Amino acid sequence: SSTTSTTTSTRQYASNSNFHTSEKTKTKVISSSSSSSSSSRTRLPTCNPHWKDPTTNPTSTTTSHHLPPSIQRIYFYHVRKAGGTMIRNYLHTVSSHHKLHLRMEEYNHASSVEEVGSRDDTLYITNIRDPVERSISHFKYLGRWDCDQLTKNESYVASEENARSFRRWRETGGFERSPCDVPFSMVDCAVNCYVQTFSGRGCPVEDGDGNANNWYDEYNAALDRLLRYDMILVYDKFKDPNYVRAVERFFGVEGFNNKTIDMYCGWESRMANERVPLKVKFQHVLELTHLNEMDNRLYRDLTSCWTTKEGGGKGEEVEYLFPKVDVSRFVAQRNRTVIG
Repeated sequence: SSTTSTTTSTRQYASNSNFHTSEKTKTKVISSSSSSSSSSRTRLPTCNPHWKDPTTNPTSTTTSHHLPPSIQRIYFYHVRKAGGTMIRNYLHTVSSHHKLHLRMEEYNHASSVEEVGSRDDTLYITNIRDPVERSISHFKYLGRWDCDQLTKNESYVASEENARSFRRWRETGGFERSPCDVPFSMVDCAVNCYVQTFSGRGCPVEDGDGNANNWYDEYNAALDRLLRYDMILVYDKFKDPNYVRAVERFFGVEGFNNKTIDMYCGWESRMANERVPLKVKFQHVLELTHLNEMDNRLYRDLTSCWTTKEGGGKGEEVEYLFPKVDVSRFVAQRNRTVIG
């Protein structure tokens, strides 16, 4: 069949296609080797989150013998359509339980309000999801129909006739290109959204002759910033009960996968998509996969570190090496604040 009403099987097939270039000399490569020379690079905040321990900082080149800093605050940068609403609700519970300040940001690029790692007393967290799955989810949520019409116009009925075309959802700003003269803002985004939001740039840098560099500078800037996070939560693991338990053990608080309060337009867009299921041509998913080449590479680099339990093979249980919470690291804040 040339169309499908589900995205997962199409996406899995597309991800195995030979769309990805091999120009690895222009981008950083995170080795999965266990050798001592690469050990600092393999401690990724996706697979090995940490509590500000200098010896586990993936960007650190030296070992500090100072006591690790105490945690007074959590800062969460919310990537859209990657489980962020559920994470926000959970972090509310975590910060309340440990009496920590909490700040959450969305929409603007990751360093627009505060640079990652700029405060020693803060635990920096963000989230990611398979880039093409995230892009399609973003389209179904905000791109397919006008949310203001869905939520405010009682006479508006979503249909194929008034739906926007999925085929047009192929630009860095969703249906159009992100502006180059202002910092990136992730309100609408279909292509290379991680590279844009974590580099802060909506267009690839051009050389002196006006030629774009195919996002390599932005990719490296995004990777450098992502490696400075203390924890990166991976949406694609949320259905794994072992992953959920590992996250709850890390924070010392249960309820990570509790049902969340619905987001703005969430119920309305969900009902509209159930009434009119999205059918996409296989070729369009392949095109979106190709356009998201740098985001796909970034996602692979950050999630290639999962290992199965000893003796396990492909498809076996994954071993999540998350440290257990150390409550002595927290400093309860008498007048705790929540922003965002």
